[in-house]
Amino acid sequence: MEAAYRMDLRSIILAAMLPALAASSHAHSNIILGATNIPREKFIVYLMIGNSQMAGRDYLRLDSATSPRAWNYHWMSDKKWVPAKEIPGSMANGLSGRGCGGGGMPLLKHLVAQYPDYYFGAIDNASLSATVKGSYDNNTSGMPGDDNRYIKGSQLYLEITTAAKEVKKDAILGGIFCQLGLVEAARGNGDICRAFSDDVTQMVKDMRADIGEPNLPFIMGKYEAGATGVFAQSYPLPKIIADQILLIPGKLPFSALVESQGLEMLDDHHYVTGPTGQGEWARRAMEVIKANNFFPSPQAAITPFAGKSKPRDVAGRGASLFLSRQGLAVLPWDGRQVFLIDGKAIGSGLPGIGIPESGKP
Repeated sequence: MEAAYRMDLRSIILAAMLPALAASSHAHSNIILGATNIPREKFIVYLMIGNSQMAGRDYLRLDSATSPRAWNYHWMSDKKWVPAKEIPGSMANGLSGRGCGGGGMPLLKHLVAQYPDYYFGAIDNASLSATVKGSYDNNTSGMPGDDNRYIKGSQLYLEITTAAKEVKKDAILGGIFCQLGLVEAARGNGDICRAFSDDVTQMVKDMRADIGEPNLPFIMGKYEAGATGVFAQSYPLPKIIADQILLIPGKLPFSALVESQGLEMLDDHHYVTGPTGQGEWARRAMEVIKANNFFPSPQAAITPFAGKSKPRDVAGRGASLFLSRQGLAVLPWDGRQVFLIDGKAIGSGLPGIGIPESGKP
């Protein structure tokens, strides 16, 4: 017990030094957006990945309105932040550069409206006909099938993870928005479709590890309920994909799904750009963020930095030290070992340095 206490004490002393170390690692604490100097902690950036549902196909009916607090990262060219907007009439004008009329712009607008004290950025590399693991040449993206997927090592994977690491010094990563599964449902086989939830789970785990954000929230759209033709769930493979997507939150911590029932369809598998399609999907995604406490991402911000058994007082209450994006944090836990932030339970069984409520180890 004495040795364990000494180990915890050393860890606590180290913990006291960590905020300064963390601060030095983020020397660039502000970013200039337009002519405005924005503190890093007030600039929240989301990764947007997926197929044509996220890239968008309804490019003739885009909403070209923008906001001074919504920004888009030019990951594929000059590496600069530019005002986020979509210009009607050209598929080259979308947030991703590969399409437009997708969920990216509505998401940014909802975030700006919901959180007026923050600025938001998008890193969007969604690609037409993109998949998680399946490789299909002769697709609408113009890319080889091996490149046009998000499995670790592929081109789309490298693009999004590289861009995320580029902006981390100037921004807080808020999460990953994703719409995938349609291509596997239409062009895949039973093995690909039955492995879909495992493949998505591994994809996100790999992204989190490579980016250095082990608990980055992942928000994915459910399979398109209004899909028809070869994409309809009355066919075996689309039904398998739809069921596989429902399994993801049970396999992947800090993940949630966006409902697709009732969204207006543009064609047999895309949503319309307007408020009854992509706009409504974005509104629902916003509700998912709020319901899961994904903003300003206290769950994603918390990373335990040491793991010894947690001593408790006689009532079983205590606290643990954590290193978060904001520095050192002490989180109380109750008799069930459920951790609390502002009185709200956020999880249990997390490792940490134990401090009984009494203050005596």
